[in-house]
Amino acid sequence: MMLAMMKIVPSPGKRQETLDILLSVKGPALATPGCRACSIFEEQGDEQTIAYIELWQSPAEMYRHIRSSLYSRILEAMELSTSKPEICFHTVLRTEGMELIESLRSTSTM
Repeated sequence: MMLAMMKIVPSPGKRQETLDILLSVKGPALATPGCRACSIFEEQGDEQTIAYIELWQSPAEMYRHIRSSLYSRILEAMELSTSKPEICFHTVLRTEGMELIESLRSTSTM
């Protein structure tokens, strides 16, 4: 799997426009084969950063998405940032859930 994370600090007065662009991408991205998740988060505080996250089944599916016309909207949202957007792509080799917490908590010596 591949995880894409982007953080944008919208220009003054461009916050809603940025959110609208990302929201217009979310549904179509989720409908794209290989997209496992797509989320938008708003951070509180002075900068009010917007975080956009996508999870893809494979690198090939994510790369196809990045080359698509839909991704040009994400690039448009990045251009509304007051500073250089923070972008990270992570290759996920293994995913664990509650069982990891249970395993670690049951063997710890508190």
